[in-house]
Amino acid sequence: MGGDTLALACAAAACLLALVRWAQATDTRAWGDAPAGPQAQRKAWGLALATLALQCAAATVATGIAAGVAIAVASWMVLGWGLVLAMNLWPEGCLRWARRIGIAGWAGCALGLLIHALA
Repeated sequence: MGGDTLALACAAAACLLALVRWAQATDTRAWGDAPAGPQAQRKAWGLALATLALQCAAATVATGIAAGVAIAVASWMVLGWGLVLAMNLWPEGCLRWARRIGIAGWAGCALGLLIHALA
């Protein structure tokens, strides 16, 4: 797998961390209907915006502006859809693995941007 392919995979996976936080900040049937409150929702918004910026930056470095933004937006749609399906079928495992994959995606994006900045 080439460096650009890995960077794009990390950029796509990073959205899972923000999607999990967003799901926990809202009332969801799969993870319990306990309201999280406005502070948790603001933090989820902040993480979502930071994730989108990180994804766009990492994917843009790997492919260019148009493809980078398209990858970031498409990952939110596709992985968000998959997360909703998984939440309804396997709520506990989905929470753990989506968070882990999202953290790995964030780390990969940050590392890719750092390598690009140092090169």
